[in-house]
Amino acid sequence: MKSFREIGKYWRSEYPNRKFERVRPLLLLSRLSFLMPAFQKDVLAPHGLSPSDYSILGALRRAGRPRQLQPEDLYNALGCTPGGLTKMINRLEGRGLVQRTNDLEDGRRARIRLTPKGAALERKAFADYSESAEQVMSNLSDDEIQKVDFALGLLTAIFDAPDAGGAAAQARSASLAEARAALRDTPSTNEGDDRMEAR
Repeated sequence: MKSFREIGKYWRSEYPNRKFERVRPLLLLSRLSFLMPAFQKDVLAPHGLSPSDYSILGALRRAGRPRQLQPEDLYNALGCTPGGLTKMINRLEGRGLVQRTNDLEDGRRARIRLTPKGAALERKAFADYSESAEQVMSNLSDDEIQKVDFALGLLTAIFDAPDAGGAAAQARSASLAEARAALRDTPSTNEGDDRMEAR
């Protein structure tokens, strides 16, 4: 945290008319963006999975029975290219964790289905992730966790706001207002695998 104090001191010296407090949360998030992948990799490595691999398995598990999705659904959710997704699917299929099936409505298209082996591995990985997350977060009180959760929810709403061109500010305000209302009505217990996939 010393580096952030130094950054704050520099900021206030160079930009006395600007509030460093508005920038500090984003700097902290940037730092976390470097730390979280390492945490996820450490948890998933014993299962032979990368965070992206787990994201695919988790998305298929949450799709409901028969636990299958079209490839475009997956690369839109993961934010990857079709070529990148193909490589990940090939790797998971080679391990018997997913399988390609024909789309009954359109034979030219394929669907990706979670296999029983893949479902079992996803459950084990999620259990380990949940346990590791509880250990890390045990350093915070319940009140601190709720405050962090609420603040991160607001920031996510701001950056997730649709690009509305000249109306971007209004879109962000609307997204933020919606997030505030939803977060106040949301129980403090949230699914940990969703947090892992929103990396």
